[in-house]
Parts: sequence; C-alpha cells; structure tokens
Amino acid sequence: MAIACAGYRVTTSAGHHKISFEGVKLAIGKAAAPYSDYFDRCRRKRNVIDYDDACVATETEAQEIVKKAKEFLDMVEPWIAENHPSLKA
Repeated sequence: MAIACAGYRVTTSAGHHKISFEGVKLAIGKAAAPYSDYFDRCRRKRNVIDYDDACVATETEAQEIVKKAKEFLDMVEPWIAENHPSLKA
C-alpha cells in the first residue's frame, strides 16, 4: 500500500517481490529499510523451501515474521496518515 500511496506501481513481471521490497524503501525511506531487508531475507528463504527443501522454516521463525509484519503495519499506517491523508483507511 505504501508503494501505491507514493505513486509507484509494481508489475507482476519476474522479480516483482524483490522490487516490492526495494520500492517500499524508496517510498517510505530509511525507516522501512530494516523491515524491507528482513522481509527480503524471508522471501529468499521461502524460495528455498518452495523449490529445494521442505521443513526449513521453524515455528519460531513463523512467529517472528508475524511479529515483524505487525510492526511494519504499525509503521506504515501512520506514514500513510501523515503523508497521504486522503488515502488513509
């Protein structure tokens, strides 16, 4: 949502997930970098799970990504409200 609010659009072409994580850093700035980098590492790990192995992610890792996603949401929503108030949910 932050990417769209900033006026960008990520297409569904090859590499679109990676571009999304780069795009959120461009849209929000430095505050998004730790989350973007974290979610990109998770994306790469998911690719290993999907294409090479099984049972790679642990329950702890699954809980951690849910926690990080909530933290990211808590960062993005105020950013949208401040920078794009007409788009606030």
